[in-house]
Amino acid sequence: MSRIKKKKKKKKIFELYSQNLKWIKEKTNAKFKTEFEYGVLCPLCLEVFLESDLLISDKNHLTLEHNPPKSLGGKDNILTCKECNNKSGHKTDVELLTYILEQEFKNFSPNSKHRTELISNEGAKVTADLSFDDKGKMTVNLQDKYSNPKDFKKFIDSEEKGFFPIEGEIGKFATKKLNFNMNLPDKGNMRLASIALLKIGYLMGFEKFGHIFLFNQNLDQIREQILNPEKEIIIDPFWINFEFPEMFVGVNIINKPTELNCFLNTFVLKTKSRNGQISIAFPGYNKEGLVIYKNIKKILCSDNDETVNLEITTLEPFLDLRDENRVFSSAYIWDKKASTQ
Repeated sequence: MSRIKKKKKKKKIFELYSQNLKWIKEKTNAKFKTEFEYGVLCPLCLEVFLESDLLISDKNHLTLEHNPPKSLGGKDNILTCKECNNKSGHKTDVELLTYILEQEFKNFSPNSKHRTELISNEGAKVTADLSFDDKGKMTVNLQDKYSNPKDFKKFIDSEEKGFFPIEGEIGKFATKKLNFNMNLPDKGNMRLASIALLKIGYLMGFEKFGHIFLFNQNLDQIREQILNPEKEIIIDPFWINFEFPEMFVGVNIINKPTELNCFLNTFVLKTKSRNGQISIAFPGYNKEGLVIYKNIKKILCSDNDETVNLEITTLEPFLDLRDENRVFSSAYIWDKKASTQ
């Protein structure tokens, strides 16, 4: 995207969310450190940013945030401040991509690839790129320029010649064979990758609901965890490992069982191998909202064989940031649902 287009897009997003915040200011007693007519909150640090903060010359300017990360098919539809973008994004986003690509390779997923070290029976080590095509066939490309020359020659010389049946292809033979061991990828940090997922779900809530999503006090610990990914602030599972129908991709509420009553933000991560659906749970506005994570562990992650029937309502049809009457839709729908239980 050119600098001019990026500038126009940032301004358009700012205008949309600043109007959203203005409506909230007019209808609530919300107080801010800075007096302003039009401004937005960074959804992570909750600091106020004005239109002048769109300029990149400002030390902590507003940035376009790809959510999910661009490498996983995300679009830049929200603004976060530069400091939060740097602090919460780069490390966890890289860990998430690394972890996902490693898991795909370990599962021999089509179109996955990995650079690793191959070790011959004689101990010669070479660098190689391994890849699977769309039919799952693996190709090995040895990288001599990244390998020790003596080891590389020793590895090649270990090649056996003869007639070797090709597995899975009846009547076909290879005339050469190499025997080697390889190290499976294991650099991805699952914990940091999971925090990246938490951030994606959280920012998705802000993108869809607007600023009213941020006024849920139960999200304070969520923000703290996102901004401090190395700390173990939320330990219990905050994801729901289930493939929901496509209609639930977006923001939803789990109605039943009542112990799992929460917001559920579902999104898709895209790689060359597959489109993977992820669902992240967020506490509602009720006082005991954070207990949701203990209940997820107790009900959905236990070893019992009981089937849990989830009743879910998608909120997508009720959301429109451009509609003043829908500014408080998340809080209103939550209260209405809670009052009928």
